[in-house]
Amino acid sequence: MSTITTKAFVMNSFPWKERHRLLHLLTPDLGLITVLAPASERLKSEIRGATQLFSLSEFVLTEKQSRYSVRSASVIESFIAISEDLDRLAAASHAVEVFTDVARHDEPNRTIYELWAYTIYEISVSKSPVFVARMASLRLMVEIGLTPCLDSCVRCHGLVSEPFRFSFSEGGLLCSREEFRQTQAEWMILSPSTLALLRHIATVSFARLFRFYASPEVLSEASDFADRWLEERMEKRYNRLAILEHNPTFLLS
Repeated sequence: MSTITTKAFVMNSFPWKERHRLLHLLTPDLGLITVLAPASERLKSEIRGATQLFSLSEFVLTEKQSRYSVRSASVIESFIAISEDLDRLAAASHAVEVFTDVARHDEPNRTIYELWAYTIYEISVSKSPVFVARMASLRLMVEIGLTPCLDSCVRCHGLVSEPFRFSFSEGGLLCSREEFRQTQAEWMILSPSTLALLRHIATVSFARLFRFYASPEVLSEASDFADRWLEERMEKRYNRLAILEHNPTFLLS
């Protein structure tokens, strides 16, 4: 049996026998791991706070035959604001689902951990947490190699000019010189401002990722693009944000 000390984000938490919990922890070096948190549901548990959903904590884990268990843990940041606001909660839940899907099927990747750290912090403080979650998911696609071609024609690699036509089936912009026989359901016209924002999201450092200004129209168009790119590349429908359509002003108490 070995002992491991690591920082980790609590991505998911599930009840287990006798007030135990199973946690999905995102770590910088081990990737996404499943961990048993013994008796963490008890009110007097010393690790209860550190095992709460979305928290960043330092864990001391025991490992035997690739099975992990929490020996001790202490909270670094609880991101309590997320649980107090429906927009933040929905945004964090959406982002967790996407990041967990990627981390589950990928090798341990410190870049995913670092991107998540910036994302969860920004969701907890931003005035637009849902947009943050969508743009973080788009950047995650870039980091795992599912990058939309936004700088040149995806066919001829030549320069593109307005109207900026993006083909989802081909994964990039198409210039005016290329024959365009796709239906409207297969493409999207991007405004210059939206294209500039998407290029920013795809290329800038994590520290500057959410540092921009855009009009409501650009935010809406970029959101539509990010949602569609994510679902088509992951081949999955993500529905965590749908709750906001039915409860647009509800706050959790």
